[in-house]
Amino acid sequence: MDKYADTLEVINKMAMVKMAMNNHKGKIEDLKSEMIISMMTSEIDELKEAVSNENILEIIEEAADIMNFLVGLIYKQIKLYRIRKDD
Repeated sequence: MDKYADTLEVINKMAMVKMAMNNHKGKIEDLKSEMIISMMTSEIDELKEAVSNENILEIIEEAADIMNFLVGLIYKQIKLYRIRKDD
């Protein structure tokens, strides 16, 4: 895991920046799970293009976008799980 430390740090920092920049769009977790997955799939397509273009900044930005959608999706699922467990 140590060999990925720098990579994780870069993606995490970019994800935080992108989350702050997109804060005006609302909370990801308020969307339906299917919509989050669809949006994440679009970001994966953008990542593929960035990789094709060998544009490291775009690669990091798209990876951060994917991470933010993934975090929002998992946050939502954990929250729903906890609600079910409390019932």
